[in-house]
This record gives sequence, C-alpha cells and structure tokens, in this order.
Amino acid sequence: MQNQTFDVAIIGSGIAGTMLGAILASQGVKTVIIDAGTHPRFAVGESMVPESAVLLKILAKRYGIPELAYPGELNSLIKHVGSSSAGIKLAFSFAWNGKNQEHNPLDVVSTPVIAPEAHLFRQDVDAYYLALAARLGATIRQQVRIQDIEELPDGMLLNLGNEQIQASYVVDAAGYRSPIADKFGLRKGAREMQARTRSLFTHMTGVKLYEEVVAGTDVTGSPTPLAQSTLHHMFEGGWLWIIPFDNHPHSTNTLCSVGLQVDIDKHGPAVDPEEEFQRFLAEHPTVARHFEGAARVREWTVAPRLNYTSRESVGDRYCLLGHAVGFVDPLFSRGLVNTYESIARVAPALIDAVKTNTWDKTDFLGYQDYSLEVVRINDRLVANSFTAFDSFPLWNAWFRVWISGSYIGVLRLRKIYADYLADGDNEKLRLAFENATYAGHLSIESHAYEALFEQACTAMESYAAGGQSEAQTIEVLQKLFDENREHLPIDFADFSNRFLSRASQPFADSLLMWAHNAPGGIKPLFDRGTTPMKFDFLDSYRYGDREALNKAADLALVEWRKR
Repeated sequence: MQNQTFDVAIIGSGIAGTMLGAILASQGVKTVIIDAGTHPRFAVGESMVPESAVLLKILAKRYGIPELAYPGELNSLIKHVGSSSAGIKLAFSFAWNGKNQEHNPLDVVSTPVIAPEAHLFRQDVDAYYLALAARLGATIRQQVRIQDIEELPDGMLLNLGNEQIQASYVVDAAGYRSPIADKFGLRKGAREMQARTRSLFTHMTGVKLYEEVVAGTDVTGSPTPLAQSTLHHMFEGGWLWIIPFDNHPHSTNTLCSVGLQVDIDKHGPAVDPEEEFQRFLAEHPTVARHFEGAARVREWTVAPRLNYTSRESVGDRYCLLGHAVGFVDPLFSRGLVNTYESIARVAPALIDAVKTNTWDKTDFLGYQDYSLEVVRINDRLVANSFTAFDSFPLWNAWFRVWISGSYIGVLRLRKIYADYLADGDNEKLRLAFENATYAGHLSIESHAYEALFEQACTAMESYAAGGQSEAQTIEVLQKLFDENREHLPIDFADFSNRFLSRASQPFADSLLMWAHNAPGGIKPLFDRGTTPMKFDFLDSYRYGDREALNKAADLALVEWRKR
C-alpha cells in the first residue's frame, strides 16, 4: 500500500477546503485535498453579501493571493472566472405572500447594497478555487473515499483503500457528512437546535423575473429591481429563494437557482419534491407566475432536516471547518461569511503549528468558540425569522434586527481591512479576529446592538409561545429601535421606510460618519489611529441599472442630518 506524508490533509474540495488549501500551499505547507467526488458539481450558498466580499479582500491581502478576492467583485468574477459564473445582486429583497392570495407588491422590503455583488454559480467558482489550490502547490485527490481514520501519536492516518495518507493535522471541510464528525461522534451531545427546517432545491431555466410577471419598481417603490436581487418569497412557515444567474446583459448563463425551505412542525416531513413544489405554487398564485414555462435542469436535492451542529469542532489533531461544524438555513446568506471568517481564524494557527511543529489543541480553542457560537446565533436568528413570516407587518419589524447588526458588522470588517492596508501588521490582524468582543455575532463589537438582539429575540420567542400578541410584539420591536437610534447606523425605527439603504456615495458617507461618532462600543474602534476608511465604488455598476439604483431620495442621509 502506497503511503504519503503531509503537514495538513483537508477533507472536502468545496469552497472552504479549496480556499484554505490554496492559502496553506502558498505558505509552504505541504497540503493534500481529498474528496470522494469531482468537479464541476452542484453546490448551494450562492449569494454574496457585503461581509463576505470584505473578508475575501482581507484574505487575499494577508496571503498575497489576489485570486482569492476575484469572486467578491462582479467585474473581477466575470473577467477571471467566466461570464457564466455570476448573476448580479444589487439588493436583498423580501416579498411576503398569503396562502391562496395574490401578493401585494407593497408587501416588499429591500436593502440595496452599496456596490454590486454576485450570485455565484458555485460549480464554476468552486472549480476555480480548486484549480488555484493545485496551481499554488496543493496535492489534489478526487474520487477517493476515506475508508478509515486512525489517530497516531504524531498525527492522523487516512486509509484511502489503495493508499494511506499520514498528516500532522486534518481539517474536515466535508459538510454534513463529515468523516471526522462521524469518527469521533461530534454530533452526539450537541446543543439542541431551535430551527427545525427542511429544504428542496434545484436549478431551472426559463424562470421569469419579478418585474416581468409581478410588478415594476414604479409599483413596489423599490430603488432597485427585485429581479437584480437575491429574492426571498416568504409565507407562513417558510420561504422560497430565487437567485438568477442571467439577470444582466453580460451573462451567458440561462439558469436560476430555486430553493424552498419550510418549518417541519408547520408543514410536516419531506414528501415527493416535485409534488410539494407544485402544491406550493398552486397555493401561491403570484409566485407561480415566475415558473410558467420554466424547466428543471437537474433533479431536486432534498434535505429532510437542514439544522445540525456539533458538540465540539476541535480535537488534538483535527478541526471541523465551515458546514462540517454545523448549518442552520440559507436565509440571510450567512454561510459564506462564516466560512471565510473561519478560514481567517484557523489558517494562521495552522501555519504557525507547521513552522514550529507544535500541535496544541489549546491554540485552536478560540476558533472552536467562534465556530460553535456562529451556529448558535444563526440558529436563534433564523428560528425567530420563521416566526416573523406570519405576516408582513411582523416581518417588516423583525428583519431590521438582522440588517442593523449586519451593517455594524460590515463596518467593523471594513475598519479591520483599512487598518491592515495601512500597516500590514499580521499579528494585529490576527488579534482583531481573536479578540472580538462578540465572536460569531452579527455586530462583532457593539454592546448596544447585542442587547437589542437579545431583547428582540426574547420578544419573538414570547410571541411564538403565545405569551403576547403580534401587535404587542411589533410594539416591543418599535420601542427597541426608538431607544437605540444613536447606536444604529440608520433610522430603523421608521417602519414606513421599506427600503433602508441606497447605492450612493452620500449614503456610504453617512455610514462612515456614524461609525466615527457612534457610542456603544463602536466609536473607539474607528478612532484608533488615523487609518482612512472608504467604500469602493466599482465600475461594475455598468452591469446594472444605475438610474434605478439612485432614483429615490437618500433617506438614510436625511435621517442622519436630522440628528
């Protein structure tokens, strides 16, 4: 039997494993990436968000690999990966639907992004990162299955049948079917999840866009077309994603990603996916218009239960990465954010361990705390979001809890990136993540926001348990936003404002103005040093409708100037 020795073996050649493999190989770490499958292949996690783009820039700069950041900007993605690799994303949009009712176009909320982002056609993007890892020196083993895993005094032994791989350390990035989690029983005794959801998803062609078959921006009032956003159709107990890859003139991809998620307790266990999807469309006539004449190009993938976590994510000679640790639900597209930050946290520890040949579990416990807390916070956020799907007014109040924390978090990440551009201090960068006050939380650092999050979740959980009415719950959320105006970058207390951001320089300036003046644990982080922070406005606006982006008044800046 052939034997090979490596510093680090990575199980799983998805986006997490290949990005980490590229980084380690570039730093001289002898790395192997092992996968039972091959590329290209279907993968979900297709929507970028502002936090994920900043994290890609941080990783690219830290390790001198500009290719890592290309998928974070639409123009770079199209240029370097391919014109079939991305749709355009100008906003997060949410449209509420009542059962057996026509959708009201005014039951829409949306948060335009400051600079265009991408819908990632993951089979192209994942294959791109795999090729990058190989080019930088990682050894690739595809279509090989791990038969057994054995702990050794100085590492781990992976039996692949015809060969054995010995590694000083193993990173398992294989997702739910993690061989390491199975071997060491890491799912047993894990915290019970709040969310109880299941999913079915596929790719289709011929899916019609919102403005084509429902209503135009002149009716919804949206500053961006919902067709150029990550569109969520919500309904009681569930939601449907529509993520197009063909929604800009430079795309050569006709496909659209479609996924239906439902609460198991309200909608029951999984049944035949095509039958369930058609029943859902029959009960939601407006949503059905998207799919008139549409056709599936692959079979449905069915996940009977989406939600899982682990008891621990670090051992003496291994760690779990990304979705091997746990998963909640694709709502809010937090998966890629958490994956990229996990890599930012674990890569320096691995590189140091290889250099010193010192493998101490305690050096990875900070990463473990982060990785488990990410799942816990996302679980609570998603569980309460499914509760908020009961009505549009409740959702309009609740979704602000998510977006306000997201704004604070991305500002913190941008400050970390600006500091690193200015001083190039690798140790300071490592500590910026390691010493985060609220590791794994939306805001990262804000005491005021985290208190708001806790109180808002408690209110929603009381409503779900029958302890208070919907109207009372909305009133509690209204009061929380009223009382925290100075601690939040936008006036989220104005529930009549359904479109909370603008893709404009004045709006970006208003965010930075807030960051440099905000109380509640944020201001000192931005006052530290003299590093300038700015938003990058990309020439990729040419891929979208800039007039539509900027046609509405800059409400956030107006509200800021009133203070």
